[in-house]
Amino acid sequence: MNEVVFAPHAHRWPSKQFFKNVFWSAAGACALGGLYGWRLEDRLLRIERRAMPLPSLGADLEGATIAHISDLHASPIVLQRYLRRCVEFINSMDVDFVAITGDFITGTHYHARRVARILGELSPRIAAIACLGNHDYGIFHPNGLGGKRGLADYLAEQLSRADIFVMLNESRVFGRGDAAIQFVGLEDYWSPRFDAKLAFDVAQRHLPTVALCHNPDPADEIVELGAHWVLAGHTHGRDLRRSKLMHKILPTDRKAHRAGQYPLGNGRHLYVNRGLGYARRVNINARPEITVFTLRNEG
Repeated sequence: MNEVVFAPHAHRWPSKQFFKNVFWSAAGACALGGLYGWRLEDRLLRIERRAMPLPSLGADLEGATIAHISDLHASPIVLQRYLRRCVEFINSMDVDFVAITGDFITGTHYHARRVARILGELSPRIAAIACLGNHDYGIFHPNGLGGKRGLADYLAEQLSRADIFVMLNESRVFGRGDAAIQFVGLEDYWSPRFDAKLAFDVAQRHLPTVALCHNPDPADEIVELGAHWVLAGHTHGRDLRRSKLMHKILPTDRKAHRAGQYPLGNGRHLYVNRGLGYARRVNINARPEITVFTLRNEG
């Protein structure tokens, strides 16, 4: 595990925007799970590097890389310059794919446009692919607060214009030479539009398959349908078993799947990313994370 420190900026006298951010920081501390300190300049990225064995992976994709990020939560709390520096860092790794597992925003249509512009600067060799998260349907979705009609579709449209393939219960196949890999993306588990069976109905079962699902809860169902790996986020690396309030904010049924890699049997795996949006994590195990997978042929 590597760590990348973004150096602090010089001290400046607080502006009006600073005091607005104080209010949003308090709201964000609740929305993102806990009463964190909100000093925005103290950010430490956790870089996890993992092998991703896949059956029948063609030789032309052996050694290809996927950068996995999640839970950006673009908003008045998570600043543009921070997200841009994360994008610059991902670009510096020269990865083949970028996989983004939802919660792009905690905000409005304005934030949807903003995060799409930032992510449009990603430059993977092959593609950037994504699914949506619960906050992409409304600030406190699915608990009935801050819902925005049509927000998810608007966000997906903006991201697509930025050359990010947003998969809404669908699959996409990408190739290099004679090798191919399949990605399946699902709507958020707590949205009424989640349909894993629909997503896999047109999938090609003979291909190595990576599924993107914001919430890790349905991972067992997804691998039964044909995924070899499930990439998720949502938890922010928090122990969700301790608080009823946390269940309201980050609704999760399978609370044991907090962060990192979990075997699901028969060579299938779940990986739960700790998220990129910061809201200053006090636990080193919950620091903002970029995961880099290297594809390997499982044989």
